[in-house]
Amino acid sequence: MGKRVAEGIKRVKQSQRELESSILRRCASGRDRLDKRLATGVKIIKVAPGSTGSKDFPRLWKRDEGDRTKIRGSAEWYIPRRADLRRRMLFLHGGSYVVYAPCDSVYRSLASRLASQCGLCVLSIDYRLAPEHRFPAAFEDACAALKWLSVNGPPEVNGQGKVKGAPFSASPARDLFVCGDSAGGGLALAASMAQRAFVRERLRGVIGLSAWNDLTASTPSYDTRQWCPEQCWGDAVNAGVDRKSGREEAEAYLGRRGVQLHGRDWRASPFFAPAGRLRALPSVLLQVGATSEPSLSV
Repeated sequence: MGKRVAEGIKRVKQSQRELESSILRRCASGRDRLDKRLATGVKIIKVAPGSTGSKDFPRLWKRDEGDRTKIRGSAEWYIPRRADLRRRMLFLHGGSYVVYAPCDSVYRSLASRLASQCGLCVLSIDYRLAPEHRFPAAFEDACAALKWLSVNGPPEVNGQGKVKGAPFSASPARDLFVCGDSAGGGLALAASMAQRAFVRERLRGVIGLSAWNDLTASTPSYDTRQWCPEQCWGDAVNAGVDRKSGREEAEAYLGRRGVQLHGRDWRASPFFAPAGRLRALPSVLLQVGATSEPSLSV
């Protein structure tokens, strides 16, 4: 009897491991399929450093990739058909402040779909990344971009889809939105809180997609949402991420001992922003993932 029970438990654990692997593979493959899709009818226009006459936006920066240095900093417009050019969104990509760019397929897809579904012009920026540029470089670039976007819009495009003149037009925005995922979601909140009244009065909303708002890894979800291989429940995408690894990841951007020195700075962790700055925000939408409680039978 005891041997049969032990064998049964072993089979259940094996099936759980297989399910866990299947979930992780499905997350990765599903994300890859989705992220390669560009919304139809959305025009993509590059805004290179130096093309706007501003030294702050877009800002040219360099990244070491192996034995070569890559020039970075170009932003991209995403302009859907029949969009109101006065309604604009700043998009800030994720990647823990160390990876990705607007031209990556994962973010071109997302930015193009935001533009198409929201019916507004999206500007996706290539803010400076660590380790070459640590905190507060990304925050400064996001602030500069939002300020620029409040008084500059997309360029004029002729019937053949060609840009006439500069890759932007000097015109004030009527409605401004800011959106970002993960690290970009934290940047979206921080950059919105940092703006002067001239920009804030045009801000209509801030969106954080699984926003990284606390770089100190102090919130309860680091415990409550831990991936449980025995029950195949929790945050499967970030399996293995705990408080220690979360803080180590944050220090890639904040620098050595950065969590201790800067972790509670609202520019890095909007979770700790003072009440006055939070009250100055427009409407905020924070999206998070969730999984129902496990139901496991033997």
